[in-house]
Amino acid sequence: MNRTRTIAVGAICALAATGTTATAASLITSAKIADGTIMNRDIHRGTISESRLDQHVVAKLNRLAVAGPRGAAGATGAAGATGARGAAGQDAAASAAAASQSTLNPAVAVKASGNAGWTYTGSPEAKLTGGELRLAGGFDGADSNPAGGIGISHAYSAPLSSLSALSYDVLVHARPNDLSAPALHVTLFGAATGTASGFVNLVFEPYQNGGTAVGERKSFDALSGKWWATRELAGGTDKVIARQALASLEQIKATSPEARIVSISVDNGNTSGPDTIPVGALSMGADNVIVGFSGAFDRYDFGG
Repeated sequence: MNRTRTIAVGAICALAATGTTATAASLITSAKIADGTIMNRDIHRGTISESRLDQHVVAKLNRLAVAGPRGAAGATGAAGATGARGAAGQDAAASAAAASQSTLNPAVAVKASGNAGWTYTGSPEAKLTGGELRLAGGFDGADSNPAGGIGISHAYSAPLSSLSALSYDVLVHARPNDLSAPALHVTLFGAATGTASGFVNLVFEPYQNGGTAVGERKSFDALSGKWWATRELAGGTDKVIARQALASLEQIKATSPEARIVSISVDNGNTSGPDTIPVGALSMGADNVIVGFSGAFDRYDFGG
């Protein structure tokens, strides 16, 4: 303690040292106290408050203070009630719808001719191998094969107007030109062909719809693509589609609202005559075929 202590502190120290009652006449000032003469034992506990100490002394004491041990943890509070789940966002709803659709319409494996209504057409036969329908060259002109191409076919009996989905994937492995690729044939009866049967083939060819490259897998939405018919379709003076003229399915439907689909085939799209590509000169595949009517559809996994 130095000489700057207040008179009150000096008086308290003097009282503690003499044990007598102080009066105004016997008050001891800090000037009368020599440095180092007041000991701890001379000061009663609790007689000097922190507010009476020099601020530098308080700061030093705070720096020297040692933190006590950590107290025990308090009891865990009760968990609050879980809030209500918010409505699904647009992306979540779309994902849920896609998952539901995938569950309701899983791919149907077609591993052999006769599976799920698909049978080979033409000779030599196509093959379901390597996870796809494998197609080669050649042409089949038998009356039992109205499409002419060599591939695989599914029989149907449905109005052309009800066709609501038709797509597939193709992969060309080898070919002698830039045109050949797996084609689709939709065979109709009752179309406006001017014949009693109304027989006609509708043909979808990839080269008329963006083309393909060797070794590149490509998907085609045939429903929205360009088609041609093997006969003229004349459903009225303002609804005429010439033979082999490109048209949309909607235009074809307009000419022949009574037409019925009797089969859909996936084949090599080959032609008869001198332009027929030999069997060994062509190798290509088709898979993931989707066929739908009136909003419902089936997905076919060729080759498993």
